Amino acid sequence: MPRWLRQMLEQGARVTITNKLGPNGTLIKVEAVANETPGLVPVLARLSQLDNTVERAFYCSSEVHHVVKMPKEGGFCGYRNIQMLTTYIRGARAYGHEHFQRKIPSILKLQDMIEEAWDKGINAVGRIETGGIKLTRKYIGTPEAQAVLLSLGIPCEAMVFTTTKESEAYEGMLLNVCEYFDDAATAQNVDKVVITEKPPIYFQHRGHSMTIVGIEIRSQSTVNLVVFDPMFAPSPAVQKLSGPSSFRSPEPGKLMKAHRRGEKYLSKYKDFELLKLTGPLPGSVKEV
Repeated sequence: MPRWLRQMLEQGARVTITNKLGPNGTLIKVEAVANETPGLVPVLARLSQLDNTVERAFYCSSEVHHVVKMPKEGGFCGYRNIQMLTTYIRGARAYGHEHFQRKIPSILKLQDMIEEAWDKGINAVGRIETGGIKLTRKYIGTPEAQAVLLSLGIPCEAMVFTTTKESEAYEGMLLNVCEYFDDAATAQNVDKVVITEKPPIYFQHRGHSMTIVGIEIRSQSTVNLVVFDPMFAPSPAVQKLSGPSSFRSPEPGKLMKAHRRGEKYLSKYKDFELLKLTGPLPGSVKEV
């Protein structure tokens, strides 16, 4: 890892603090991190609501932040997706939140945490495969994300979906994600779009990983994953919609395009991995 990159990762993204009026009329300090976007799940859920091609949609907790790579950092997508999981854990005060009281762990900190997990024998084959990752640009994946969580005592489950002669991997994966979001807790909910309190899902395919924040069932029974991709920041047009819950949009599909991964995209890949947090949920279902 070059010195300039190490320094950039040590410094982290720019943080700004502004004063805003709180609910009780007093001034409160609000911290904003340049590569984090909070409040994006309700915006995407509202766009699903406005899109006439969407028949039903389910979303994870609104507490998760979109975390995007910093300029010139390269392909640290695995680390950025771990960070997205930690924003949910911290914001929802989910199981294990005491480990993330202030800032989310940096990439360099996550490298230390992965190495420490390997020291404990958790998914330690990763060290053999990579030769170690500390202060390197080497890619990590689902086993390393799982190792971090398990080393902290945070329950999680990794799943692999592989294409066979009988079925395509993406079909089984999409079915699993549908069942994850639309379970007993949502069985009686007839709303078109539902925001749950479920955690987001770490999602891996060959060469890249993302964070699944929702799923859409569209006309003709096609299915979309809704994702936060750490390689791309949310568009300014989408970010402007954060705040008001009842905004209108003449082209919701256009705004959703960057966050949708449909069957055409998914069918290019023969294997997928999911990593789900399995600890007790902190809340219940919300309506949109």
